[in-house]
Amino acid sequence: MNLLARTAIALLLTAGAAYAIAAEGPPSLLSLFNRIPDLPGTAQEAATWVDKSGKLVHPGLLALQADIEAHQQAVGRIMRASDGRNATQAAATVEDLAKGMADVGVDMQRMQRDPAYARQVQERMRQMSPQEMMALSQKMSQPMNHDKRRQNEAQAMVDDSAPVKAAAEAGLAYSGEQMARMDAHAAIWREADAAVARVLAQRLTVPLAKPAMAWDNIGCDAGCHARWDAYANQMLPLMVARDSEILQLRRAALQRQRAAVAAGLKTADQHLLAAQYGTPSRSSVNQMHIAGYDGAAVGELKQLLTRIEDSVKSAAVVVHCGKQAVLVPLAICQ
Repeated sequence: MNLLARTAIALLLTAGAAYAIAAEGPPSLLSLFNRIPDLPGTAQEAATWVDKSGKLVHPGLLALQADIEAHQQAVGRIMRASDGRNATQAAATVEDLAKGMADVGVDMQRMQRDPAYARQVQERMRQMSPQEMMALSQKMSQPMNHDKRRQNEAQAMVDDSAPVKAAAEAGLAYSGEQMARMDAHAAIWREADAAVARVLAQRLTVPLAKPAMAWDNIGCDAGCHARWDAYANQMLPLMVARDSEILQLRRAALQRQRAAVAAGLKTADQHLLAAQYGTPSRSSVNQMHIAGYDGAAVGELKQLLTRIEDSVKSAAVVVHCGKQAVLVPLAICQ
């Protein structure tokens, strides 16, 4: 009984998850994926991708982010086009469920608000024989079976076109593998982070000794500042070179992650286009699997962009700060 009620409520909550293709369609997933760039090769180049505050200014990446957002908005419009049909189905299911339960002497609304009553109903069910349970189930399902507003979801799934069914099946599998993909991506970046840590553990040394007095100490006079300036002139290039080396490690990690998802995104794009994002489907289940397919694929694109943005921000700090990164390393760059 509770399972049926939860199923009906779930249908209401997911009523907007179906697709209906817009005239122009969303931007192709594969075309978006192919526009994701490699990380820059040097820290100096990374500094041209973000400003001093770390805000992304790379025109190509900004345009790509906007087009991914456009893709999601187009998909959202597609999904909302079938909201009315799915909402009608869900409302009919809830209404029929309540009537069927009333026909067997159960008040569905009271069950939801009265725990003691719900326990009484559950105890009644437990005491029934299998034959009694079967008869009860058949009587309770009669309003659903005779309601012309409700479509047969199982039949709707069977009646869908081959491309829609293939996309739904592939989407279900792809979404189910999402955690495994995330774990694989995390393993790639753990290796990269370990390599970065080894680079950072190597001490940078220059011929000049580091001044004993802090540059921003009130006692650091003109001569002290001059010594700091000479020291910074030698240390800064080493710090920038180290950031470039780290950037190369992250670039390799990004390339590995990109290669790992390429085939899956290509297949997803083919399925979604062939299925018209589920537009011809009359099955809310198939539509939801197709919606999930697109959402998981877009998530892969966004993960790559997040890695790019984080990597260039980190690589650009010293270049943007200049000597201040040596003179007052803990201060905010001005």
